[in-house]
Amino acid sequence: MKLKFIKNLVSFLFLVSSFLLNAQESQYVLPNFLGENLQSIENNLGWKTIQKAIGDLNKDGLEDFALILESTDSIFEKRCNDCKILKNKARIILVLFNKNDSLIVAIQNNKFIARSNEGGMLPYLEPELKIKKGKLIIYYQYTRSNQNYTFEWNSNQLLITSAESNDIHATTGNYKFDSFDFKKDEIITRIGNISEEDEKTNILKFSAKPKSLSEFGYMYDWKIIENKFL
Repeated sequence: MKLKFIKNLVSFLFLVSSFLLNAQESQYVLPNFLGENLQSIENNLGWKTIQKAIGDLNKDGLEDFALILESTDSIFEKRCNDCKILKNKARIILVLFNKNDSLIVAIQNNKFIARSNEGGMLPYLEPELKIKKGKLIIYYQYTRSNQNYTFEWNSNQLLITSAESNDIHATTGNYKFDSFDFKKDEIITRIGNISEEDEKTNILKFSAKPKSLSEFGYMYDWKIIENKFL
């Protein structure tokens, strides 16, 4: 009787461990919000809006919305090709265009927006979202650096037009500022020290074609040229 109980217990524990292992190896499938209206998004209890920007993006004279949503519960995600599957509060960026007096989701990206724990030394990372002069701007402030991306409506897409990567070393004061211009196909790199006036400027050409917001993968996964990623 005792031996049978032990066998049953071992079998039960094996089933539980197998279930947990399979759960950890399976990524949560994020919802498809394309075609939904703003009210439907706001009423979804599984997601909350952490950033919102309002302005005309597609040049039709009507106010559009850009939203960054965060899941209310942590889910299993794999955030890079070589990463393990870990629990995160997922983030999604949506762009809603004004059609017939209703805001409808036209663009969705599930990967591009950094998660709260992806800020390095920063305990909590949250991007800023702006619509300014018809351009969508996504901005990150890290402990000693910042990153921004600017998108503009062209050929029925929100295409990246520029980006900036700025970094200052805390101990030495050395800095490196990279300005990406996708209209001129060039990167202007400025290198110097905050306590000195001398600054070196280099202009680097690239052949990478602009991506749309929908096409972006994980941050810093897109190689523009050697050692320059967005």
